[in-house]
Amino acid sequence: MIDYSSGVPLNRQVADAIRADITSGRYRPGAWLPSESQLSQMYDVGRDTVRDALALLRAEGRITTVRKRGSLVVGEPDRQPYEVPAGARVVTRMPTPEERRDLATSDELREFGGVPEGVPVFEVTPGPRKHRKVLRGDRVELVFNHSAPDE
Repeated sequence: MIDYSSGVPLNRQVADAIRADITSGRYRPGAWLPSESQLSQMYDVGRDTVRDALALLRAEGRITTVRKRGSLVVGEPDRQPYEVPAGARVVTRMPTPEERRDLATSDELREFGGVPEGVPVFEVTPGPRKHRKVLRGDRVELVFNHSAPDE
């Protein structure tokens, strides 16, 4: 239930409640979530709050949203560790249209035209003369190497 006096942002509380429903099996992978309007009634919050909660779940890779259809549960994301070298610069951002196509699976290209909307990328630049790497935020878990860089 939503606690208006808890100090926890409402969108985070709604995201936590939906995430718990996904984890418990109430909403299984492949199932459509209720509409934004229905969710706002269920949690007694505004649609903007629901949209923000769904954006959090998309960023975690738990759901994907299809325009004019709704939000689809994709389940627990399978993340691979990616070791970030010491001293590297990491930026989180939304992908460019080219990156959405380049980083997508063939199924995603067919269904969504690329990486589903709302999925961020990590841009990792190891050093001044090294090439940057762009990684899907829903597919990797960044592991930071805190040891001194090799010289």
